[in-house]
Amino acid sequence: MVEIKVLGMICGDCLKMEKVVNEALIELRIDDVEVECICERPVLDYGLQAENTPGLLVDGFLAWAGSIPSKDQVMELIKKANTPTVI
Repeated sequence: MVEIKVLGMICGDCLKMEKVVNEALIELRIDDVEVECICERPVLDYGLQAENTPGLLVDGFLAWAGSIPSKDQVMELIKKANTPTVI
């Protein structure tokens, strides 16, 4: 299961990013995912400075910060997170 967190400071950009993430998940046909929007807690807990919001955490790693990625960019981030690592 992929875990995605949208980080922000209660702004329209965070809501836009959440929408892009959901559109990407629909196009990828991934339903085994948890999407959480975190606006009330300090984003510093996740390694993101307030001036670099919105941010996107994918499986615990800060994958994007400072702007809203395109749907295609989000899809690539999710695909990478959803690909098993071969050792």
